[in-house]
Formats: sequence, C-alpha cells, structure tokens
Amino acid sequence: MTLDMKRRIPYAAAAGFLGAAVLALTAAPAFAKGAMDITVPTHPVRTGRLVHISGKGDDDAARFLRACVQERDGDHGAWHTAGCGAVMTSGAGARVAADVRPRHGGVLQLRGVLYGLSERDDSHPEELRSSPVTTVPVR
Repeated sequence: MTLDMKRRIPYAAAAGFLGAAVLALTAAPAFAKGAMDITVPTHPVRTGRLVHISGKGDDDAARFLRACVQERDGDHGAWHTAGCGAVMTSGAGARVAADVRPRHGGVLQLRGVLYGLSERDDSHPEELRSSPVTTVPVR
C-alpha cells in the first residue's frame, strides 16, 4: 500500500501546527498573583490628630513579604514610609498598621506598598505592588 503525497502533506502540516501550538502554550510566561490594599478614613481629618491606616497584601512572586504604608502631603513631593509590618512568608499575607499625623491642612495622600524579599533579613527588598493612591482631606 502506497500513500499519495497529496494525502501526506496535510497530515504533516497538521502535526507540525499542533506541535508548535503545544510549545507555545508551555513557553508562555507565568504571571504572579497578588494584591495590596489599604483602609483609610472616609471623612476629613484634623491637623495634628492621629489617623489610623491598615493594610494587607500578598503575592506569590517572592519567598517573603513586607507591607508598608507611605504618605505624602499634597499631590507632589516624595513618598515617606509611615510604618511597616512584620516580614511574612508568601501565602501567609503581609499586614501593616500605621498611625499618621497630618501636619498641614489640605490633602494627605496615602498608599500601601508590598515588598518582596529573598530572605527574612534581605536588606534590598523589591517593590512588588502598590495600592491605588488614596486622598484624605485635612482640615
């Protein structure tokens, strides 16, 4: 029994296409899953009064995680770290609780930042995620 070349070509093309599709799917990059969220007051706050900020985050891109809260006055300038939580293993969820004392009237911007560490005492953590910036009016 002999196979005609006209019949072999479509089978070979289909097999090649299937093999290329399998390779493309297995070589696709894996995306890390995670999030960082903070909770801030929804009402205006007074100058000089403590404002309690809490947050939580998790990400599977690092072995250890640390969550921090950052603040800045107005909508420009540098971000300053108001507080950080303990270093946690990935999957356990990193938490942070910080108190901020606004010094000027206007607006206070806050955000949560999740850092990834390769070791518990890593001195060069990598910023993995940040929460959306939240604005709190200050009277």
